[in-house]
Amino acid sequence: MTRVAGLILFAFAAARIAAAGEPITLYYWGEEKDSLAPEVLQGFEAMHDGSDGKPVIKVIMGQSACYNKTDDPQRITTAVAGGKPPDVVFFDRFAVGEWAARGAFTSLQPFLDRDLRERPDDPMTLRREQFYEPCWAEATYNGEVFAIPIDTDNRCLYYNLDILEKYADKLIPIGCVDEKDLTKVGPPRTWEQLKQAAKIMSEYDSEGRIVRLGFIPHFKLGNSWLYIYGWLNGAKFMSDDGKTCLLNEPAVVEALAYMTDLYDTLGGGKAVSAFESTFVAGDLDSFLTGKLAMKIDTDLFVANIMNMRPNLRFGVALAPAPEGKQRLGWCGGWCAVMPRGTRHPDEAWELVKYLASFRAYQIKADVMKQAASISGLDFMAWIHARKDITEWGLKKYLYDDPTIDQKFKDAKKVFVDAMPFSKYRPVTPVGQSLWFAQVRAMNEGIFKQHDPDPMKNAQIACDRNAAVVQADLDRIFKAKPYRVIRWAPIIGGYIALIIAALVFGYWYFNRNVRARGYFRKEFRAGYLFALPWFAGFIVFGGGPIFFSFIMSFCEYDVLSAPKFVGLANYVEMFTRDELFYKSLWNTVYMTIGIPLGMIVGLGIALLLNQEVKGMAVYRTFFYLPSVMPAVAASILWIWIFNPNQGVLNSLLAYVGIHGPAWLQDQAWSKPALIIMGVWSAGSSMIIWLAGLKGIPRHLYEAAEIDGAGRLRRFVSITLPMLSPYILFNLVMGIIGTFQIFTQALIMTQGGPVDSTLFYVYNLFNYAFRYLRMGYASAMAWVLFAIVLVLTMIQMSLSKRWVYYESDT
Repeated sequence: MTRVAGLILFAFAAARIAAAGEPITLYYWGEEKDSLAPEVLQGFEAMHDGSDGKPVIKVIMGQSACYNKTDDPQRITTAVAGGKPPDVVFFDRFAVGEWAARGAFTSLQPFLDRDLRERPDDPMTLRREQFYEPCWAEATYNGEVFAIPIDTDNRCLYYNLDILEKYADKLIPIGCVDEKDLTKVGPPRTWEQLKQAAKIMSEYDSEGRIVRLGFIPHFKLGNSWLYIYGWLNGAKFMSDDGKTCLLNEPAVVEALAYMTDLYDTLGGGKAVSAFESTFVAGDLDSFLTGKLAMKIDTDLFVANIMNMRPNLRFGVALAPAPEGKQRLGWCGGWCAVMPRGTRHPDEAWELVKYLASFRAYQIKADVMKQAASISGLDFMAWIHARKDITEWGLKKYLYDDPTIDQKFKDAKKVFVDAMPFSKYRPVTPVGQSLWFAQVRAMNEGIFKQHDPDPMKNAQIACDRNAAVVQADLDRIFKAKPYRVIRWAPIIGGYIALIIAALVFGYWYFNRNVRARGYFRKEFRAGYLFALPWFAGFIVFGGGPIFFSFIMSFCEYDVLSAPKFVGLANYVEMFTRDELFYKSLWNTVYMTIGIPLGMIVGLGIALLLNQEVKGMAVYRTFFYLPSVMPAVAASILWIWIFNPNQGVLNSLLAYVGIHGPAWLQDQAWSKPALIIMGVWSAGSSMIIWLAGLKGIPRHLYEAAEIDGAGRLRRFVSITLPMLSPYILFNLVMGIIGTFQIFTQALIMTQGGPVDSTLFYVYNLFNYAFRYLRMGYASAMAWVLFAIVLVLTMIQMSLSKRWVYYESDT
């Protein structure tokens, strides 16, 4: 009987699916670290299983396979440009305006309006008043909604109560008191109190080195930037019409000067940065271990304390503000967007609404709570962009849970209560440019790049970087009517170029090849066998080269048709782009490492050229660094260059030398990378060794008979005979140095203060972070010209000093 019932149910389900028609498949790109998304999507599929007579909807989840979708947007960019985007993407909310301005996202306003008109009573119908206003506003561009906010966070001041109480006798007199009990110590509420409290709670050893800091204005493992200090001081960063960058308005300049002054109070930007380089995340976080008394961070850190240091006595308060100004938070978070070209917009909209629903939150929260319980951890609910879901979720999973200590509930409540008046990053088509501009201005201020006076230095830093953002805004809002490039003439021109090359080759072959008959056919057969390579080069090599050359005269962001701008990219590069010269100088500086690497490589090769037992083992040992993956090597050297705990400075201290801050010091960051490059000299060692093996032994014997010593033999025989290898290593070294990229990306991100912003890294930023592909192509051709000229000069000069055995 049970079997019959099962067959009936199976038949019914099959009939239901057949009636609903073919399933509709949606492609969803989730957040890279979200391992629980499949459970949430299964809930959506259960709601759209065809039982209501509508088509069955299946969701295939993928990832963008990138560092993140805003700093590294190559995959989503090519997906949209190629017309094959996912249907829904989990996206960083601050970047919505920039991508909407490029036309990369579908406006969700028609869907919202339709639901309010046709289904006003449907629980899945979304309304603006359901969301925290900062979250909704951040997802809106030019009056239209382009994203539905989902998760959010907020930033406030964490403080260690034990450290505050230790210095209570000094903190209470300056006004650092508990607002509920003025007789007890509390966190600072004003900038002046923060400055004094940070100094009071900082400790130094007998040699003046930092042991603990009361506060770090820009804590890299936290979440505080120039943005929040500017907002606390009343800054806006962008005009109301979005056409003027206000990075250099007085409120921002004053905020930056305050940050610089605070760093100076603690010992200076270099000292603080060196101390901060010893910090690690996780259970050894500096705030958890007592090395940092206060920091600005997101509400997510409450869960870290709860599970890693549950007994830590801490508190949370709004970030201090200048006297008389409002204390506030800074919220950010994620959202769901529909890229341009979505194949199933109506079904994708249903998925977007579901991701912002109670059910999606509950499924994820239940699974996370269960996973935490299995791991012996406590579960901390998160803030949702919807007010009603946040209130319900925190009540269910946090406030009503008697097993969770009240201090964690109080801490979370501070973040939630600040949501309505929290700030958010400006919604602008130049969001990435503005972000990096405020980061660059902040670093130039902290390290006093332009003037010893904090206020003057801050003004110069803000002016310089505001000009960069303003130029980007003018390029958009004051765009000249450039002519749109059509692809057909470009492709036709390339094909014509190929045909011309083939005709010239055929003419040259018939004119210069004197072979006849069988041998002439053999020549043609050789070209025929090489044809696959020629075809591959024409499609995959020559095509991109020709395309980049054309694009260097265009304004092109990949997502829209290129516009011909003539020499505008080159004019901007040579006349207005300060980073062009900065990155070029940084790269030229790195050529110092070429002769050092050659000397070390030759020295190793001379040692390994001896006839000693076990030499193959030594050769392998010295060659290993050159085959070590660049990422792994970079991480290894980050620890070696650690100014306080690194191996290198420990060795220097052993001989009485106080080592520099290396990667945290703009004067030593490039020398540090040169040292790292010399470490991998084993790659050139193989070439030197091959050259040494090719030197005839009788030359040394003859010179020795004539009374030549070792130095004389090395100068008169070894070096001349190795001159072709010297030329090769020199040419390849210069080419490789001008392409340096990986170390800067992984180890320094171009800092400190752009001291390791190398040419190719700068090119990468323009191409893939700012999507200025035309400008990046122009930079690439300038780089090609520089390398070509240097190579030609070397080849020309080599006639004077390079000796080839065939010349005798």
